[in-house]
This record gives sequence, structure tokens and C-alpha cells, in this order.
Amino acid sequence: MQQDQQSVFLGEEAYDVLNSEFGISAQDVNDVVKQIYSGFNAVTALHPKGFSGTNAWAQGTRAMRELFIPLGWLPDDPSGQPRVANRSRKMAITVSSGDAYTGDPFHNPQTRNDKGAQTSNSVAFNSRQGRLFEVVTQADRNAAAVTDGFALWIFLYHIDLDNQEVRFELSKPSEMSDANKVVDWSARMIFPALSLRLNADDTGDDDAPDIDIEVVPKM
Repeated sequence: MQQDQQSVFLGEEAYDVLNSEFGISAQDVNDVVKQIYSGFNAVTALHPKGFSGTNAWAQGTRAMRELFIPLGWLPDDPSGQPRVANRSRKMAITVSSGDAYTGDPFHNPQTRNDKGAQTSNSVAFNSRQGRLFEVVTQADRNAAAVTDGFALWIFLYHIDLDNQEVRFELSKPSEMSDANKVVDWSARMIFPALSLRLNADDTGDDDAPDIDIEVVPKM
């Protein structure tokens, strides 16, 4: 699916691309999302205000690293940007919360928070690339003298409590706003939302996914 020169992969196609290019499965990526929500939900009224978002992001970063390290990727923190990186392919993935358009193929989402110089440099490098997944060449590295030469992907998620779901995608940023938020993407892998409705009545749908998220009561 193409949208203004943007490659958008949906549902099963997104999972196929994820598996062929990153070597992980639908279950793998759903497990990361479950960890994100568990981190969000574990925060109580006694925690500092706003910590639920921070804890969700931190748990997502840990889960993403645990997923990719056995595949040969390494944890990395250039200029304070936590990510997991594949040095041979010159690719990196970082985790970020997104706005309500996350997971919506008809609108471009934005990162919820502003980003620093490392993200800005990586996005500028991404915008110079004409390829989505290939190994970065020496010419690419020479053109990226002001960056570390890694193509950056962002695992973007949005916890929607009103609709009781988490929407998420793995996307390649290509443009930032004056407010230092990512606002455009050259490629998006948009996955089916993860439902948070744990106690819904049995509808008899044997194809419904099993959701196993520990729920900690708020204080």
C-alpha cells in the first residue's frame, strides 16, 4: 500500500515484513506491547505524577532489547537515546509513545514528546536514504558524517484507555517538526491493536487472541 510515497504495511502483511526483515514474529511484538502496558498499569497513585508513561516506555525499551539481543543486536545509548542496534546492518530501533493517530493508516502519527539531537540527526540520515531495509553502504556512511550512520526505526505505541486498546507500529521516521517531534514516516508497519478488554463475555469466537496481562489495582 502506498500513501504519498510512503510505504504502509498493514496486518498480516506487516507481520510478514517484520519477520522477513527483522526476524521476529507477531507473538514477539505483541509481547513487547504487553510489557509496555504492564509497566503503565503497575503505577499507582503513590508514584510520582506522570510516571505511568515513563514506566511504560522504560519497560518497552527493556522488552525490545531482550527480544533483539539474542538475534545479535546490542543495547546502545548514543547521546542519551536508548535503543537496540544492529552494527552489521547499521540499523537501530528505539521505543517511543505516539499520539492518537498511532496505528491509523489514514493519518500520520507524531511522537508524543519532543526528541533530541540524536533523533534529529538520525531522521535527517533516514531522509537521505532511498532504501527501506538494505545494508547501509560506505557511501551512505560518508554522507552521514554528522551522524553515526544508523538508519533509525521507531517502535511507536499509544495506550488508548477510552477504547481499551494499545495501537502500535514499527516505522521509519523521515521528518521532524519545529517542535522537535517526528511528524512523517517513509515506511510504516502497522499491526492489529492489542485489546485490553480482559473480562469480556465469551462471544464464541475461537479466533479471538488470548490476552494475558497482569492487572495491578490502583491505590
